[in-house]
Amino acid sequence: MVRSLENRELAAVVAIIVVFSGVAVIAFWPRPAAPDVRIGFLSQDLHQLALKVAQDNGMFEEANLTVETVVYGNGAEEMRGFQAGQIDMGYLGAAPALTLGINSQIQVTILAAANYEGSALMVKKDLYDAGVISDITDLAGKTIYHPGPSTVQNFLLRLALNQSGMTVNDVFLEQSRPQDMAISLTVDSPAFIAWEPFPARAQADGLAEPLVLSGDIWARHPCCVLAASNDFIEGDPVTVQKVVDIHRQATEWIANNPSLALDIAINWLGMAETTVETAFNRIIYDYNVNKSGIERYLVFLIEQDIVEMDLSEVDDFLDMFIDDTYALATCSC
Repeated sequence: MVRSLENRELAAVVAIIVVFSGVAVIAFWPRPAAPDVRIGFLSQDLHQLALKVAQDNGMFEEANLTVETVVYGNGAEEMRGFQAGQIDMGYLGAAPALTLGINSQIQVTILAAANYEGSALMVKKDLYDAGVISDITDLAGKTIYHPGPSTVQNFLLRLALNQSGMTVNDVFLEQSRPQDMAISLTVDSPAFIAWEPFPARAQADGLAEPLVLSGDIWARHPCCVLAASNDFIEGDPVTVQKVVDIHRQATEWIANNPSLALDIAINWLGMAETTVETAFNRIIYDYNVNKSGIERYLVFLIEQDIVEMDLSEVDDFLDMFIDDTYALATCSC
């Protein structure tokens, strides 16, 4: 009986030692270092190729930066990521940055452009080939898929409708993932607008044809940008400058090495070479911010009652919302 009690006491002591040893191991086990910067980007958005080029070419490592990337479905989701503190910087459309920045008071600043153009309004191939849909006015009363209400593509669609004497009220809009748009086309839902490479892939798959490219809606229109949260800019301007320098270096590398950049894009997207090449050739990669273009976006958004701002406030807001001094600074890369 005494020996049994001693055994139980010994077992209890051993258990206590094991528990405290485990706590000690957890307490002193080395944890992964926090990244220097967390960068958001959109899923399979060829507009944001500069980020992938920078990663593949080791540009972040050369600058001694550890980077964590976070993927989002569209720009509105990414703005919510900024709001939730998930990311410090990000590649996204200028339109969602404006819309959510104003309406939801999400504090970000545009630092550089990522690209111009590179979207398309696509229609069901058999309807296009038969001449049933040959003009945007043929879409009256039909459903058009779009990536979201606060996206560049939604803005371009509204602009294209207006240019044709129509308004968004003359069609039905349905939000969808770009990956699902082409396979969802029907007689009643015959069109979609999306960023590349999804239009080019739909065309290669024989599902849709371009009714109008975004460059024909608005030549050299602003599209994706590189933005950062205002708190991160204030707290770590050195890292911000490094990331913008790398973005500029990567964008210039794309322009100087288009065939190599295309190879990176093909491996990244996992699509056929001809499809990616078609999409690639519809995009203009440029880090210079088109301030007048972003102003046009904002005025249109105000006039369409999408954002809540008086036209008299536009200039003052954009002076705070755009800061291209990082992109124009002498590059240390």
